[in-house]
Amino acid sequence: MTGPQHLAAPLRRTGRQRLLLVVGVVICLLTLTGAGVAGYLNYRFGQITRFDVAIDGAPASGEPRNYLLVGSDSRAGLDEDDPDNAGFFDDEGTVTVGGPQRTDTIMLLRVDPDDGAASLLSFPRDLWVPIAGDRGSNRINTAFTAGREVLMDTIRQNFGIPIHHYVEIDFVGFLGLVEAIDGVPFYFDEPVRDTHSGLVVQDTGCITLDPRQSLAFARSRYLEHYDLETGRWRSDPTGDLGRISRQQEFIRRAISSAVSKGLSNPATLNDLVNIGVDFVGLDPSLSVSDILGLGRRFASFDADSLATYSLPATPFRTSGGADVLDLDTREAEPILNIFRGLEPGELTPGLVDVTVLNGTGEDGLAGDVTAALDTVGFSTGEPADTVDTFQVSTVYYAPGSEQAATSVARHLTSPVRFAVDEELAADSVSFVVGQDFTTVHDQPSPTVPELPTTTTTTVASTEPGDPSTSTTAAPDSTTSTTAPIGYLPDAAAAASCT
Repeated sequence: MTGPQHLAAPLRRTGRQRLLLVVGVVICLLTLTGAGVAGYLNYRFGQITRFDVAIDGAPASGEPRNYLLVGSDSRAGLDEDDPDNAGFFDDEGTVTVGGPQRTDTIMLLRVDPDDGAASLLSFPRDLWVPIAGDRGSNRINTAFTAGREVLMDTIRQNFGIPIHHYVEIDFVGFLGLVEAIDGVPFYFDEPVRDTHSGLVVQDTGCITLDPRQSLAFARSRYLEHYDLETGRWRSDPTGDLGRISRQQEFIRRAISSAVSKGLSNPATLNDLVNIGVDFVGLDPSLSVSDILGLGRRFASFDADSLATYSLPATPFRTSGGADVLDLDTREAEPILNIFRGLEPGELTPGLVDVTVLNGTGEDGLAGDVTAALDTVGFSTGEPADTVDTFQVSTVYYAPGSEQAATSVARHLTSPVRFAVDEELAADSVSFVVGQDFTTVHDQPSPTVPELPTTTTTTVASTEPGDPSTSTTAAPDSTTSTTAPIGYLPDAAAAASCT
């Protein structure tokens, strides 16, 4: 093959990546201001679909809020007898209108009205997590099949993120949104293709993707790019993680296009509102006043300032032979902290390794305490026993890991003694359960225990002994990281493509 060839494979539109322009819809609706527009939007807003889902308590006015954005693969509104729609109903087996809905695109948008910032977090479709409601572990995208509440609870329980609002777009909405803004300009420095999704881009430079091309690009997990120097097609090995990075850049371009066309063209704005009403569903509490209030702060939002994140994960194979992704908890915590409303470097339970040692002689106590701390979210090790009996429960920590020690202590109902163990790794804790132990709190105490200015040094696992004095160092800070980035054209050139 001497050059990129046209691919005649039919476009099998799965409908599972319908979310990409949800952010465009949200931003466009946010930018609607003025009394006349408010009156019209108030009328149309009353016609939008509402889902009966439980959301977390709304923060105070002006405080950041999290919007869970979900893409549904509902085929409602498509004519099965239309030959042009045939690809919509042949995805891993025949799927018909009214069949089970799924989602492969799950994102969390955090908006801060006070400083005009917006952050977007993508959840990999194959992330292996415990599904809420004692449904065992599975890919995160399967939670939606059990219900919207199950998906929301799965995210809350696994990642500790509050959900203040819920937004869902269906299958047809994606195509309509791209059509309403006359396509999405995207820069390609090489021809690209995906024989699975039907993506074919033969030219280079700034290409305006039409609805079909946009959909194929959005769902591309087997992307190949044509190396102009060698004359060969090269595969992007990053799969779904690479797709996420391309989706996020696509979102930036879509927002820019939607905002510019929507604000300058009343017909386009009307189309976007109509599509939002027809194909987007919301939680019961998101009101028109909320939308307009945010609009006054985000009217001049720059899409290039959208901060994007993906959860870092590594491939692994389940006992059943499924190829999935395992969350890298330590690298993910700084990212998750952003959406929890915490400082990225704040030490959360997922970053603390805890080994529980039984200092009472009571059978099974160390295992019970380990299970309780594991439920809280700590990374727990194998429980064990100490040689001597402890009257006072003691938290041993690595030099410089005071924050890890107090993090554990805040979940205990009884007072503890603190001591340094120089053999422990950073952010590792040994908790010796003493005779005075009571219970483990699900939620941390608001009071942070004070460590003594000088702390004892000893090895806790087998011989507590007589401690000596040692001064501890300040804990290290943690920086955020992102998942691997797949094939993506030059960002500077892409930004100039409008």
